[in-house]
Amino acid sequence: MKLNRQFILSTFLICVTLFLTFCAATKPEIPQKKETAYIDKDLEALTDLWLKENHYRNREGILKELERRRAIDQLIFCFEIAGWRIGRTEERKRDRLYILNIFGKLKDQKTVPLLTDQLNNMDYSLRTEALDALGKIKDPATIEKILPLLYDKDPKIRGKAVHTLGEIGDSSATVHISRHLADSDIFVRKLAEDALKKLGSPDEQIEGWKKKAEGMTLDDLYSAQLTYQKTLTEKEELQAKLENETDVKQQLEQSLNERESALQRNEELLESLYESERQLKSKITQLNIAKQQSEEYQHELEALNTRVRKLNAQLKQAQSQKVTVGVKDELDKTLKKKSELESDVKQSRQRESVLEEEITNLSVAAKRTRTEAENAKKELATLRDREAELARQVDELKKRLNRGMAPVLVVSKPEDGTKVRLPITMLHVVAVDDKGISVFQVTLNGQPLKLMSTRGIMVTGTDEPKQKKLSITEKLQLAYGQNIIEISATDTDGTMTKEIITVIREKEHGNVWAAVIGINGYPNARSLKYAVNDALAFKHYLKNNIGVPEDHIFSLTEHDATKDNILSLLGTKLKRKASREDTVIIFYAGHGAVETDPANPDGDGFEKYLLPYDADLNDLFASSISMDEVRKIFQRISADRLIFIADTCYSGASGGRTMVASKTRANLSDKFYERISKGKGRVIISSCSANEVSKEDDNLKHGVFSYYMLEGLKGRADQDGDGIITVSELFSYISRKVPEASGQDQHPVKKGETEGELVIGRVK
Repeated sequence: MKLNRQFILSTFLICVTLFLTFCAATKPEIPQKKETAYIDKDLEALTDLWLKENHYRNREGILKELERRRAIDQLIFCFEIAGWRIGRTEERKRDRLYILNIFGKLKDQKTVPLLTDQLNNMDYSLRTEALDALGKIKDPATIEKILPLLYDKDPKIRGKAVHTLGEIGDSSATVHISRHLADSDIFVRKLAEDALKKLGSPDEQIEGWKKKAEGMTLDDLYSAQLTYQKTLTEKEELQAKLENETDVKQQLEQSLNERESALQRNEELLESLYESERQLKSKITQLNIAKQQSEEYQHELEALNTRVRKLNAQLKQAQSQKVTVGVKDELDKTLKKKSELESDVKQSRQRESVLEEEITNLSVAAKRTRTEAENAKKELATLRDREAELARQVDELKKRLNRGMAPVLVVSKPEDGTKVRLPITMLHVVAVDDKGISVFQVTLNGQPLKLMSTRGIMVTGTDEPKQKKLSITEKLQLAYGQNIIEISATDTDGTMTKEIITVIREKEHGNVWAAVIGINGYPNARSLKYAVNDALAFKHYLKNNIGVPEDHIFSLTEHDATKDNILSLLGTKLKRKASREDTVIIFYAGHGAVETDPANPDGDGFEKYLLPYDADLNDLFASSISMDEVRKIFQRISADRLIFIADTCYSGASGGRTMVASKTRANLSDKFYERISKGKGRVIISSCSANEVSKEDDNLKHGVFSYYMLEGLKGRADQDGDGIITVSELFSYISRKVPEASGQDQHPVKKGETEGELVIGRVK
């Protein structure tokens, strides 16, 4: 029986194979025209052929021939047609991309306006292909069109714009490109460095820019630049609309001509309506007459029928031949008259039917004409309103142009409503204006501040050119309670923009409590090298840089870091020590692990664990600390602020701080970070995402994450220079440095919600 099943299966597979082979052999091939077929055709014939061709490979063959002949005008025509020709979207896009690529090869100045138009295209591939072509044409006049893309939200677009400016090779773009050494995306930063080298910037100067860019963020600059460009574009559009009076007069004249045409159309419709209704009334009268005549014919016909019946009766009773002849003659005459009358009745009814149909058609036409007349009346009213609106818009445009563009203010720090405990906060403002800023002022609680970083601000009344863009970074000394920061910028037209920010300084109280855990030598798992070093270095930082008392720092390393000791420290000792107004910091460096759990709430079918010293990989549930236990510990601690830092991973990959309890590598969800960080004031910073590896580095003698975290806490992450390291500043720093150092294999994760900025360190 088993042999028969195998035979049947083998026979079935052979049949399927033969069938597929037959199908492949008999599949009709799409005919493709060889490029040599286009050589003898003139440009007009080639363009017509391209328009009619449906197969994209044949269209590409025609485009190659146009490229060979450098037929720029025909290629531009094909590009524009490809934007709206009927067909599948992907094919239309493929045609346009192919033509843009040709433009880059031909390097013809005629294509520049079309290419710069594509820089505003919403399609990413069309924008980047246009940028590539502009980079090959190398026209310095296109730089101004490319600059707005340096501030695009998409780092790929920013990177492509930076690369294109480098390809164009004009040194005027250097200052713009140098800013992107501080871009949040490593790819953009590398392209910026390469572009600066192409533009001839010395290595020493580039290194200086890179050092200055460390710890900076361009988010506020991007925001200001986008707002500025948007406002400037709007103003240019307004200026174009009012470039000369002729344009305005033409618009008004066109509106008046349209109103005249509408009036004439209205009169014609009313005349048509009158004629339609007159004809309708005439036809209805004719129909009534025809119906009356039909009724008369019908009565007369009934009388003749009665007479015919009587004459027939007389014939039957007649006795003499003479009487019979007389009756017959009269009967014949009556029958003839009856026949004529029946014909008249039939014609009359046909006339009625024709009249009824004409009346129906006339009624429909009259109704339609009446509707058109009503619409024409409404159109007249709309045109009058349009003329009034046009005049109003012209006046408004003139007023707006006379007023000029108001300065744009972007305050990146502090955020309105921020609550802080420290006496100092940093103010970071970017101000831009199209004509120049003449007055810039900051007041704190009603008192004007003497700003130290207002380089370039001109005083009203001087003849020097005014600064169009300012970047302000200042330390502000806060009072307890509510602090009102008022920032104002006035341009050369006297137009002012004002921003008001409220910062609340709360009284500084409460203590810092810390738990530091590090494990290298696991008896039942692969050993680590530098987890203990990471833990001790963090403990040293807490004690010597922040000033946390030694009796407020609890540490467990190596064989002391058992499951019971860790749970006792976190769930009992910290719970008892830390009050509501305190801050708790927990640092863990060691192995993580996962095991299968279909009921796990994260949706990936795995439970995650922290491995204590005495963990048993064959019984993680009993010997390790699950994320659910971590969540419960966090809930037990009453402190308003809790920061959990974990240099570990769970993916099961080799070479990192992770172990796996089964032979299957886990595909994990990051949802467990959100699950354990629920609740205000709970923040988790993990060394990598769930499916990545947390690496150790022999040169650094630390875990990669822990090393750069400590570097950031010591001052590298202090973006605003206020000597205070917030969680946001630290995460911004490690989010850049850790991926760089790990070859993009490791990306830190931050989860949790805080009210205001959460301080984690101070610069010594």
